[in-house]
Amino acid sequence: MKELRKRVPRTQLAQWRPAPDRRDPVELLNDAERGRIPALLVLRHERMRENPFAFYRGGAALMAADLAPVPATGLRVQLGGDAHLMNFGGYASPERNLVFDVNDFDETLPGSFEWDVARLCASAPLLAEYRNFGKRAGEDAAIAAARGYRTHMRELAQLSPMEIWYSHVDVRGELAHELTAPADAAHVKAPSDREAVVRKAFAAYRATLQPHVRVLLDRYRPIDVYEHPVGVGSLGLDAAIIRLEAREGEMLYLQAKEAVASALEPYLGASKFANHGHRVVDGQHLMQAATDVFVGWSSYEGHDYYLRQLRDGKASLDIEGIDAEELVDFAARCGMVLARAHARTGDPGAIAAYLGSGDAFDEGLAGFARAYAALVRRDYEAFCA
Repeated sequence: MKELRKRVPRTQLAQWRPAPDRRDPVELLNDAERGRIPALLVLRHERMRENPFAFYRGGAALMAADLAPVPATGLRVQLGGDAHLMNFGGYASPERNLVFDVNDFDETLPGSFEWDVARLCASAPLLAEYRNFGKRAGEDAAIAAARGYRTHMRELAQLSPMEIWYSHVDVRGELAHELTAPADAAHVKAPSDREAVVRKAFAAYRATLQPHVRVLLDRYRPIDVYEHPVGVGSLGLDAAIIRLEAREGEMLYLQAKEAVASALEPYLGASKFANHGHRVVDGQHLMQAATDVFVGWSSYEGHDYYLRQLRDGKASLDIEGIDAEELVDFAARCGMVLARAHARTGDPGAIAAYLGSGDAFDEGLAGFARAYAALVRRDYEAFCA
């Protein structure tokens, strides 16, 4: 471990600077958006222009390119790939308990653990700036995220693989007031040709579910398909809601989202899965403490999809309602959850040994967050121009 710390110092990210031959960020984004639905790209760009934090949420491809030249630890885990603060939240487990976990896996791939931690920490000063909390709050939140990750990984390293696999973070108590249920949005019925595509993809999706879940799904029948553009990072990809009904008033809503190659693939290698929906679902099962039983995948005419329940007790960060102290607390909890997700597929003992008991890693990630947030602001201005 001493040799690894020498080769990849824990403070190296604090000295991070953009590569001299760094690609133009707008060009790179254009490349990453190829194949997306043009009309939805307009909406994606409108949302990314709102502020630097919104731009960051849509820029996973930019950060992957920026991290690729940095010497990596080689301590591999299943990465979420887009672990910013808005991609953690609460949802109902199959046992109907409300749990808190990573909840976005569109970019998931195996890779060095520090990529996810860097993505999480760099989102903190950008969110703090959006809320006008000041630089100190952003830095404190970045340090809290890194420290939460480091200290919890060291705790997990003392547990058995079985104990790690079944550990989780409960949202009851202090965390509950930092989360809010998403607002209902008006949904537009999908055009008939798009509805036909979704229905055919749905038919293939059934076969990817566990046999006992198919029995449950078969009690419902698809009724309607609605258009459902979501988030920032996924905008431009096909997304729809399928409304299913058992008896009158007994509804099940599934979300179908198109899955394309991870933004990390150019730097970490291609996925082992032929279907990117399968890649997303596998990453979700590997990283989450509990996963929706209706998660599955499909494909139709060269397009890959994954499906899941639309909102199963879902709650996300109350971005407009939290104060600076709550942001710091939330960032720490996200760091802890990310450590647990990584410990399920990586070597928690080796990662914990590298991180150490001091604050070198925390300070290094805070320095990186400060430097990377400044770059995001410059990229945002170039994008808006």
